This record gives sequence, C-alpha cells and structure tokens, in this order.
Amino acid sequence: MATILLILDVQNGVIDRLNNTEPYLERLASTISSARKANVKIIHVVTAFRHGYPENHPNNSSVPAVVARGEYLEGHSSVQVHPTIAPASGEVVLTKRRVSAFFATELDLLLRCANAESIVVAGLITSGAVLSTIRQAMDMDYRLTVLEDCCMDRDEELHRVLMEKVFARKTAVISAQKWTEKLSIEKEQ
Repeated sequence: MATILLILDVQNGVIDRLNNTEPYLERLASTISSARKANVKIIHVVTAFRHGYPENHPNNSSVPAVVARGEYLEGHSSVQVHPTIAPASGEVVLTKRRVSAFFATELDLLLRCANAESIVVAGLITSGAVLSTIRQAMDMDYRLTVLEDCCMDRDEELHRVLMEKVFARKTAVISAQKWTEKLSIEKEQ
C-alpha cells in the first residue's frame, strides 16, 4: 500500500494572509524534496471558485469575505501553489470548493487509484482545511500522519490544542524531520 503526501492550501492567497511564513515554507519545501527522493506521491490541494462564485451558498459563512475581496477565483494568482513548493511534473493539483479536501472532489478516487492506505498531511490552516480533511479521512478509514510543523494556523494556541488534544488521539502527529528520517531508513532497506 502506498503513502501519499497531501499538501493543503499552500497557495499564494493563504500565505499572503499569514505572518512569518518563510521558515514554514523552507521546512515544507525540504520535506517535499525528501518525499520526492523517496518516491512518495504528492497531491497539492488548492481552494478556488469559478467566476461569479456560483459555489457561494447563502448559508456558508466563510465565502462572502472571499467574494468581497475578489479572491480565490480560478486563474487568479491567489489560487496558485506557492512557488517555494511548486508542484513537480506529474504531481496532481486538485481544486476544492469547500474546506475539506474530500468534499465534492476526486480526492478519494485519486487516493484509491494510487493504492493509498496512508495519508501524510501538511498544510494550511490547521483549524480549517487540515482539521476538516483529517476528520473526513478518519471516517473513510485512512491511516493518517500529521506533520505538526508543516501545518500552520493564525492562532498558535489553537494549532497546539488540535495537534496535542485532537489529532493525537487518532493520528500519528510527528515532526517533518522525524518523518523524513523514517523515509530515509525505509529507502535504505
């Protein structure tokens, strides 16, 4: 069974709204490089909407602010994967319209076609896409690893609580360094 590195919402529009992202991006880029060397498949997920925001349901409280700013439209720079971690040739970039990477997307199909049983999660925002995607993946019986220092949230305390109190109950929560060391050992065997 394969392992997939799933990178959530590390796109220009999200990065631009966070502080002190340079160390985060450097760590994530290094982690991605190690994954590529170990032949781990990578799926990048971005949030984008069609022009006119037809996916904007009146009951969804998170989309109106995006509409007001005119962001996250297909083709707009805000939906491009950040250049520091640009997808390599052959890596899938999946577009989602909601917080979870699974909701109304082909993610489950892509994972099953790759014979993936295990997902390693990195990305933005811990209390948003990371939380929603992990919870749905748990319900779908995937084995999960969360790279604690390759996820980020505007609220550091909320990030800590989610990692230590919520995710740790049902997933492996480890540092990127520990995960890449494990990849190196597996590659040598």
